[in-house]
Amino acid sequence: MITIVTDSMSDLTPSEAESLGVVLIPLTVRFGTHEYREGFDISREEFFARLRTATELPKTSQVPPTVFLEIFENLLKDPEREVLYISGSSKISGCYQSAQTAKGMLEQPERLVIIDSLIAISGQALLVRMAAAKAKVYSSARELAELITAFRDHQRCFGQAEDLKYLVMGGRLSPLVAKMGTALSIKPMLKFEEGSILQAGLIRGRGKARNWYLEKLQQYPPRLDCPLVIAGCDCPEDVEKLKAFFESQRMELPEIITMGVGAVIGTHVGPGLVAVSWIERS
Repeated sequence: MITIVTDSMSDLTPSEAESLGVVLIPLTVRFGTHEYREGFDISREEFFARLRTATELPKTSQVPPTVFLEIFENLLKDPEREVLYISGSSKISGCYQSAQTAKGMLEQPERLVIIDSLIAISGQALLVRMAAAKAKVYSSARELAELITAFRDHQRCFGQAEDLKYLVMGGRLSPLVAKMGTALSIKPMLKFEEGSILQAGLIRGRGKARNWYLEKLQQYPPRLDCPLVIAGCDCPEDVEKLKAFFESQRMELPEIITMGVGAVIGTHVGPGLVAVSWIERS
């Protein structure tokens, strides 16, 4: 038996994780002196409502090794169980390293396999979904990890930020560029590459961004046996519009899944981010 574990950088809600049979470990987010477990102590709606009025960005914290150790030990009490933990990108959080530290303290570390997803949000969630779907047909966590690693290495994730002030507050965009971009309705396109969030271009408005996504889908054709995931930061209408746009195109696409984005990425990009993730055909 293989149990899949992930962290809240995947932006799976507790109920979504439970439906998949996945153990979800929350990171914490702190507004001033108040600390919350993402998805458990503060909802997405509450988080973005507070973020919109914040004068400085909240702080997010990785899961400490002691928490990982307790969860891994409890799962591995079952002698028939192996565990596959899929972490958020090690380039933007220390969860991967914390889990590795915890693994070193286990009595049987060989029963735990850890993958650095090198991504987050919809991309990480996609890998977790694929792992959960395949867990029953694989005999060992290591074999399953090889499959998920192959998916990871062909993953694509692109997005468009909406409100540039959060990129400025986080030091990812200069105030001058943000002011010009806002005046001209130009928004930065973002991508995950080698575990980091990078700028992928500048697009004016949501409409042109939709065509930009199509160009990327044509450049990196998706596997049809793995879902395409659209995620949004407190902007469900934009997510549904993009989904409808994709479905209206004369293009062969896989099943499209939609989801929300939570505190970790939401802190840095703010409300309005829309991201699209898929696994490219090898």
